[in-house]
This record gives sequence, C-alpha cells and structure tokens, in this order.
Amino acid sequence: MLNIKKLPGATPDEKVVLVLRRHWLVLLSLIVTVGILLILPIGAVVFLHYFRPDFFQEPLRLLLFVMGASVFFLYSWLFLYQNFIDYHLDTWIVTNRRVINIEQHGIFARTVSELNLQRVQDVTAEIRGFFHTMLDYGYVFIQTAGEQQRFEFEEVPHPNEVAKIISGLVQDRREVENK
Repeated sequence: MLNIKKLPGATPDEKVVLVLRRHWLVLLSLIVTVGILLILPIGAVVFLHYFRPDFFQEPLRLLLFVMGASVFFLYSWLFLYQNFIDYHLDTWIVTNRRVINIEQHGIFARTVSELNLQRVQDVTAEIRGFFHTMLDYGYVFIQTAGEQQRFEFEEVPHPNEVAKIISGLVQDRREVENK
C-alpha cells in the first residue's frame, strides 16, 4: 500500500482510500500491438526469401536490411517502454481529504494535480463499449467549480464503485466541515 507520509501536504489523520491505475486490458492491447509490429520484419524476410531469393546475396542489401530491422526493433521496444511507463505511472490516489491525479506525459514529464474533496460538485462514472462493459472498466469524472473543471480517471476498474466511494467521501467531508 502507499505510504501517506510521502504524499506532499499530508495531514496526520489523512488515510489513503483508493489507489487506482488503468485496467490491465489497456496494457494487454499495447503488448499485442507491439507483438504484431515485431513480426513485420520477420514477415519481410520470409516474403523476400520466397519471392526474391537473390535479394540478400548482395552484402550491401543485407547490411541495410539488418540495420533497418535493428532500428525498427529498437523503436518498437522504445514505444512499448514509453507506453508502459505512461500506463504504470498514471495514478489516481483518493484519500479521505483529497484526490491526487498523477499523469505521466512521455518519459520525462509529469503533471500532478490535487483536489480537495470540499470542492467536488459531482462525480460521474461512464462505461463505453462492449469490452468496457464486459470487463467493468471505464471513466470517472469529478466535476468541480474551480479552475480545472473536471478530473478524469481514465479506464479504471469498477468505475461505478469508485464513483460511489468518492461521493461517500465527499458527503462525509461535508458533514465533518459543517460540524
């Protein structure tokens, strides 16, 4: 579990309620896409060997093909790595006092947003599409009256439950503040 003492501005009575990441299916679709990309150079070798058996007889062509395939593999792995980092480091933390949105943009850029539960006006869960419905993952939108109008949790598991938990926390926070 996440150590609340390492969160900036944490109060002693603040407790982590939810730590959310995107659904695992998002990562699976990325791996399948990269897998298909990695098969392309192998398919090119088979195609050239079948239709142009003399293609690799010339050393310069062989060298250029190997260099091109190596660069292609390198960029495919970099694409997978960058998207995995984006998947793994996009995190939404819900405590009993606030919501923290950590979004990774590329490898060296990150945005961290924070929202006090007192400012929440509406929490909406949305599930779009067949796979989202069957595997119960989707979007949670948190509407505020502040400068940033909407917090968006993207493709999180069980969005309806997450929305209920956040709404309950907002209600509890308002009751504490009104006392």
